[in-house]
Amino acid sequence: MGDQQQTLKQTLSIQGEALHTGKMVTMTLIPQPEDTGVRFCRSDLPGKPVLPAQPEHVVDTYRCTTLGNNDWRIRTIEHLMAALHGLGVDNLLVEVEGEELPMGDGSAWYFARAILETGLEAQAKPRRTRKVTAPVWVENGNSPRSYLLALPGEQLHISYFFTSNNNNVGNQFYQLSVTPETFQKELASARTIAFTYEIEALRRQGLAQGGNFDVAVVVGEEGYLSDLRYPDEIARHKILDMLGDLYLLGPVTGKIIGIGSGHKMDLELVLRLRENLR
Repeated sequence: MGDQQQTLKQTLSIQGEALHTGKMVTMTLIPQPEDTGVRFCRSDLPGKPVLPAQPEHVVDTYRCTTLGNNDWRIRTIEHLMAALHGLGVDNLLVEVEGEELPMGDGSAWYFARAILETGLEAQAKPRRTRKVTAPVWVENGNSPRSYLLALPGEQLHISYFFTSNNNNVGNQFYQLSVTPETFQKELASARTIAFTYEIEALRRQGLAQGGNFDVAVVVGEEGYLSDLRYPDEIARHKILDMLGDLYLLGPVTGKIIGIGSGHKMDLELVLRLRENLR
């Protein structure tokens, strides 16, 4: 990624259906000056309250990453955050007319393509990148065990091992060094996974009200129910989620290795990294 901070050349509005609420929602990306970082705003609420996209403002990690406080929240920020991290967008105000971002096609490409079409603008100040300087890790001892490890490295390199006892899916491994080019080509269009038994359970909880077989890698008892974009699309999407969650710290360099981890462990790692990188 370049050395200068970046924002968008102009304001960009994106409209679409939200994954969990199923409602149509408008999201507006507004360029911001240097050193602002990424901030989220609920434009449908009185006073248009704003929160920076920082780890201490994450209030929930079940099925998605949710930013908020006691009064309001914005759900499913990780795919947009992955697009911003992958493309190198440092300063942005994200105004959302509702409590969840539009889901697009279930990947980050929906956002990345719109951002690239709008164009990026280099800013005067240099980008401040956090470097992993010593090993930091988190683990979940419950079965199945999962691990997330950060090691020093000169660029951002992420590996992920997806484990599944579903015979049709099996285990998947993917890794890449993240640049704007590799992000667009290898990662941005990987979609989230959804098992049919989970979808029914989520809908009973009032989640996953939006969506269809095009916006996820849907897996049933007989195997894949949707066409794959990559043979290892699930592992790639896990890296995509991780890229978005890591951006709660801003730009990062280091080697990140995940085994069976998800949003909850991403946040735990981010909080530990922030202590170590101060």
